[in-house]
Amino acid sequence: MERLVFDVETLGTTWESLDPAVQESLLRSADTNEERQEVRDSLGLFPVTAQIACIALYSPEQDHAAVFFQVPNAGVETVREEKAVFVPCTEKELLMHFWEAAGRAKQVITFNGRGFDCPFLLVRSAANRVRPTIDLMPNRYSNQHVDLMDQFTWFGALRRRFSLEVWCNALGVEQPKREVHGSDVAALYAAGEYMRIARYCLGDAKATAQLFDLWSKYMRYTGSGQEQTPR
Repeated sequence: MERLVFDVETLGTTWESLDPAVQESLLRSADTNEERQEVRDSLGLFPVTAQIACIALYSPEQDHAAVFFQVPNAGVETVREEKAVFVPCTEKELLMHFWEAAGRAKQVITFNGRGFDCPFLLVRSAANRVRPTIDLMPNRYSNQHVDLMDQFTWFGALRRRFSLEVWCNALGVEQPKREVHGSDVAALYAAGEYMRIARYCLGDAKATAQLFDLWSKYMRYTGSGQEQTPR
């Protein structure tokens, strides 16, 4: 496998399940009821208070995807489509599938992976005692991991950081109708809508792959010195 594009969706733990000492630590800088509620609502954003609900792996060369998603109990079957397979599993199994695929890839591609997806994968792998197979956080200028958030800000030269959706809109990348957002994952999981989470995650992975293709062709200087032919 040449390239592996991936995207992660996360699921925060319940506030009541946290140790009282952890609750106290999280609320230490929250002074108002609104700030305390904001802390409770943001548990899914941090790997110390959340799990990985879903991970979508997409191979641009093969135009094929594998999506691994958590289910709380048995009864959900694997779904196979023409260019994708959706596999229900535990978080540990999800991580094992990811590292097996990542270990065969020459390059991984993400959107804000260094700031979100990769720390989640590494922390949750430690929690599940699953060993990494590659370095997901190499030197940020390394070609081993291309994080498009870094590339689209020129490593911080552009101070404003825009979302995946904004970049898709700006560069003409079509996305499926946005009926699901990251903030909906907890409610969808509670309602048993696991496939909706999986399809949303896959949509973001495919959009990331299209953005990578545009970046490679039109934004990255290759040093060839050849003038591009208008299309």
